[in-house]
Order: sequence, then structure tokens, then C-alpha cells
Amino acid sequence: MTLSRRRFLRTAAAASASALSAATLTALFARGAASASRPARVAGLKSWQAYGYGPLIPDPAGMLDLPAGFEYRALSTARYGTTTDERFSQNLSNGDWVPSLHDGMGAFLGPAGITVLVRNHEIGPQGGPEVDPKRVRRYDPEAGGGTTTLWVDPDRHLVRSFASLSGTLRNCAGGVTPWGSWLSCEECTHLPGEVDPINHDRTPTVTKRHGYVFEVDARAEGLVEPKPILAMGRFYHEACAVDPHTGFVYMTEDRDDGCLYRYRPDVLASGRIGPLEMKVGDLAKGGELEAMVLVGRPQAKTQNWENPTGFMPGARFRVGWTPIADRDPDMDMERDPRDEELDPLRRRGRAARGAIRSQAFASGAAQFARVEGIAYGRRALYWCATNGGMAGAGQVWKLDLARDELSLVVEPDDTTRLDGPDNLVVAPYGDLVVCEDGTDDDYVMGITPAGKLYRLARNATGPVEFAGACFSPDGRTLFVNVQDPGITFAVWGPWETRRA
Repeated sequence: MTLSRRRFLRTAAAASASALSAATLTALFARGAASASRPARVAGLKSWQAYGYGPLIPDPAGMLDLPAGFEYRALSTARYGTTTDERFSQNLSNGDWVPSLHDGMGAFLGPAGITVLVRNHEIGPQGGPEVDPKRVRRYDPEAGGGTTTLWVDPDRHLVRSFASLSGTLRNCAGGVTPWGSWLSCEECTHLPGEVDPINHDRTPTVTKRHGYVFEVDARAEGLVEPKPILAMGRFYHEACAVDPHTGFVYMTEDRDDGCLYRYRPDVLASGRIGPLEMKVGDLAKGGELEAMVLVGRPQAKTQNWENPTGFMPGARFRVGWTPIADRDPDMDMERDPRDEELDPLRRRGRAARGAIRSQAFASGAAQFARVEGIAYGRRALYWCATNGGMAGAGQVWKLDLARDELSLVVEPDDTTRLDGPDNLVVAPYGDLVVCEDGTDDDYVMGITPAGKLYRLARNATGPVEFAGACFSPDGRTLFVNVQDPGITFAVWGPWETRRA
């Protein structure tokens, strides 16, 4: 369903009095920054403050440490595996429990200054609290993942929340489109069937094939029809980004030997419409799926594990694209016959010969180390390879779309500088804002155009990843998730004071 402006405003007004029924949490979930400073964790950290907003201030509520002058409000919370946590178990507007495991998220402009957030839930088989527990409109009746949609008013209060995509699995990240939709990605390749000694994807806990991209209209006011976009491939999807100049969709794959993909919609190839005329549903009409290759360096391994100096920051590499023939393979992961485990059902998995990334690599495509978040900005794409680099601390890459050139932006030499970069967004003030999914404390990091790093926020609830960073359409509010306990934070403050 698509909401009219009149109905949007009427529903929002009616919901505003009840959506924040957990009024006792207001003092806990909203604060102004305190004055004490948090001790530096590593030597040399003070020098980072020259490029950011200053030291992070410990949050008395134990939620989110921020620089002085910044504030937050926490919205729509959940705890994985329970609905009885008094601090975090909240409800959607219809009374259902807020689903757990908040992950990727996109922000859209709604009427009257409303920010519409479409949020992923990375819920696997038999996880919960789940999306759409009544199974109103599920793709797979046995799958509890999907998306929820939040309406946030200009004062950063939640006025309505509801399920918008149901019956999918491990909805990790995704991406916004210029035509007002959210592309939600399944980070799994489960297939229905009994556990198999050869096909690692088989599982009896699902009834449909998984590993697809689903489109969610940000204007929908309820559950959308859950249709997988088959032409965009069945693989371990992580995130998407759309180039508004071409309408091409770029996709990442969260595997150690994953690739970077491009999808060229058929509706553009016909020439009947341009990129800015695309609408919800056009991607499902078909297109060409391709993987990125480095010109003159076939089958390049960019992880920098085997050759630490193979790819250095600043070096540029021309890119091309190779087509993928079988976009819906019957096996992504096979059980490794070299595994000495006697029980074949317990053998580790490896890329099957027909997997999309295997097809791509055989055609010369480059490999990346767990490519996760991807974002568009300034006629370029930026993405995170979460455990790439000699130290395994991660990498941030840039693809100049005007020049078809790839370059490595950042590769830290240890995890105290950057640890497991995951989702990211290009901030209105020009920096990259990066969510960590590391091995210790997790931070929201800033990276300046000159490659300088600084800390913007710390998860004070524990060593759990950030995800879903995105800015409100007016650029005044950063929305970001903590995965578990699932919390959506609205963060605001003096963005213009960032030290260059």
C-alpha cells in the first residue's frame, strides 16, 4: 500500500500520543553530553582529536558516548531472544514486539518534515522476536527476518513503526534508491531440504530459496509484497548502492573471497526511460549482472593477506566488468571434501564451482575480503572490506565512477586505528561515517577526505557492532543502529564544527 500525504499526516498525528508509550525510558534514552572525558585507549589517540569533534564523553546511562555538544535519543528497541527485557523490549504501533537484531537502514523524506527510516533485521532461522509474527504477508512462512519502517518527526520523536517486509532471512544491509525505495539484502544462501552431505546450503528450517534482494517502497504504510529480484543474483548479499547518473546498482558480497557486482536494469537499456524516471518494481523486470575486474590484473586478490604490498593506498587501478551467466545457482556453498571431519554433514563449507563468485573469479573478477557496507557520494562508490589488510583490521575502498578507477582509501596497520569497518555513509559535510564491527569496543568512526580517522561515537552497551548509519534528508540527524540490544539512535549536534 502507498500512503497519501493526507493519510500520512492523519496517521502520524493519531500515533504521536501513543507511539512513545514507554515514557519512563525518556530520561534514559535522551541526554545532553556530560563534561568528563573518557581515557584514551591507545597511545597517540589525542592526535586524532585534531580531525574530529574532540574526546568522547562517557554516557551516564551507559548507552552511547558522544563528543561534547552532541545529544541522542534511542528509538524502537529490542533484545534478541526475549520479549521480557524491561529496558529494551518495546512494541511497534500495532502492539507486536519490535523485531531484534537491527542492522542496515535507509532514510527518506516524508511529508511535513517526517524522516522515514526503513530498517533491516538480521534474524536467522528460528530467531526472534521476529518480523510479522502473525505471518500476514511472508515470503517464507518459516522465516522471521525482514524490515520495519519508522516515522520520526522533526523533533526526533518516533510517531509510528510497523513491519514492511516479512518472511526473509538475515536482512543485513541494503541501500536506498533515488526513486524512494530500500533494497533489503539477504546475507544467506539457505535452500529448503534436509541437511545434505554435499550441498552446504540445504536446511530443513526454510521453505523457500534465500539469498536475494527485495525492494521495499519507503512510502508503504504496511507490508509490501515480498518478491525476490532474481536477476540480481542469489548469493551472500550484504549491501547495495545506486549511481543516480546511470541507475546501475552496485552490490557487495560478505565472503572472504567475495566480489563486487554491478546490475544494469533492462528498463534503462531500452532507452525508453532515464535513470531519474525509474520507479519501484523496475529492477524486477530484469537486467544484466556483472562482476568487477581489474584491467591487466585478472583474478586480483585485494585482501593483502598473501601479498601485503599488493595494493597500497593511493594507487589507482582501471576496472572493467565481466558478465555472470547463472544468477540463481542451486549451490553457493559445498561441503569441502578435503575436510578430515569423518561426518560429512559437519564438514566446513567452501565456494561451490557454480557459485556466482566462483563464476566471476573464473572470468577474471577481483576478490575482496568480506565486502560489507557500500555508499554513493561525490560521483564515487565507497565500500568496506571488513577483515582485509595485512593486520586484518579492514579496508575502505573507492571506485571513481567517472574514471572507472579503483583505489584503496584506508588500510589501518592495527585494530586500534580502525577495527572491522562495516556499514558506512557519506556525510553531508563530506566525511565518511563508518560503523565498526570489531573485536573490542565498537565505534562510529569518521574518515576525512584526506584519510584522517576520528571517533564519533562509542557503543557503551557493550562490544556489539554498529550498523545502518544514515543521515536525515536535512542532514541534521545521524541515525545509527546497535545490533543487540537492538537500538536505533538519533544523534544530533554541531556537525559544522568538525576540525579539518
